[in-house]
Amino acid sequence: MKDNVRFCAAVDKATRADILSPRMFAMCFATDDPGQRSVRLQYLRERACGDYAPAGNSMAGFGLAEERFEEARQRYYEAFQADPEGFIEGAVSDGLWQSAAVLRTKHLEPVRYLVEDFLPQGLVLLASPPKYGKSWLALDLCCAVAGGTPFLGMPTRQAVCLYMALEDGEQRLQRRLDTLLGPAETPQGLYYRTSAPTLADGLLLELETFLQRHPDCKLVVVDTLQKVRGADTGQSGTLYAADYAVMGQLKEFADQYKLCLLLVHHLRKMADDADPFNRIAGSNGIFGAADAAIVLTREKREDAQTVLDLTGRDVEDKRLVLRFDKAACRWQSLGAPAEVERAELAESYDRNILAQTVLAQLDEHGGCWRTNAKGFIAACEARYGECPVEGGRALAKELGRLAPLLEERDGVACKTLPNGSGGRVYAFTSPAKAPASLPAAR
Repeated sequence: MKDNVRFCAAVDKATRADILSPRMFAMCFATDDPGQRSVRLQYLRERACGDYAPAGNSMAGFGLAEERFEEARQRYYEAFQADPEGFIEGAVSDGLWQSAAVLRTKHLEPVRYLVEDFLPQGLVLLASPPKYGKSWLALDLCCAVAGGTPFLGMPTRQAVCLYMALEDGEQRLQRRLDTLLGPAETPQGLYYRTSAPTLADGLLLELETFLQRHPDCKLVVVDTLQKVRGADTGQSGTLYAADYAVMGQLKEFADQYKLCLLLVHHLRKMADDADPFNRIAGSNGIFGAADAAIVLTREKREDAQTVLDLTGRDVEDKRLVLRFDKAACRWQSLGAPAEVERAELAESYDRNILAQTVLAQLDEHGGCWRTNAKGFIAACEARYGECPVEGGRALAKELGRLAPLLEERDGVACKTLPNGSGGRVYAFTSPAKAPASLPAAR
């Protein structure tokens, strides 16, 4: 009875926000007597679903729907059955620790994407060297999401967007919108600002005000991170901690409001062929705290194509080749590198010296030609005066790329065989180029 009195007192003090909390249901389940458990659940139900101003002496309630109470009861009872002691302990500790068995019963929302299989909710970095066009990419992203139109050829989830163009004025932003959208109407739900306080001066409070007015906002772009983080406070030994603290505040905010907070940032000048994400400016605390990161790089600044790399905790690593349309100031996706390479190879196939060497030799040798790397290069030079590759390894790589096209375009089969001394022998065959068989003798 004493436990029941304590239970009733806790329920009576509960607020509307916590009346259906795990703690309330844990107190209902924390008895071995099924009858007492039913009594407690009924008391909790009356408090949660009862009228605000009941007639007579009935207990005042919060007016919640019966379906809502029943859904919570079923969910928490399932967790209780998975680990009774662990569920009650986790509820009593107010979530300071939890049972893994209980975790496995939770029906958690999957990661939501604003751009399908590309841009998840959470804290995301978009980084490139200066003057690469990342602000154009960020603004185009906002226009696409606000309008529910594809971005880089990928479907988007329509939502309200806030673009913080902190390095632009209204004139430049207006020109950019005019260029991107052309005669199309401006998407409803696309908002902007060209100035903002730093984190220390109340940035998140101002963003909360915006989100209260626009609860459907699911994308906030900060261009750039440096404009809102303020002066670096970390010394040589604490730069990582300072970076991680800044990013931690922003990640917590993104998680709280279940939106994508995209931070435009910079890359270091030094190249890193092994991992482009190592070039993100600042300490590893910036990259380490982000849920995902997008990096734009080129081998040379003047290159026409840009490589986009994406990585993250809950996203599949992705690499795309982009091209910037200078007339429309819009990025276009050419596809994955392998797709782009194949398309370029197919376009230049008829002019490819290696492919044409193979076809010529098959013509001369009756549809069958076997040679090693040295013989292939010699045949190429004899016919064209040059060979576009040097050495066996480079040749093997190029023939590996060409083999599918040779078969697809001209029916040429290419096999690579060991020559017994560590080298390769290439065997090319084409039935179409084989001589016609002689008629049978009479």
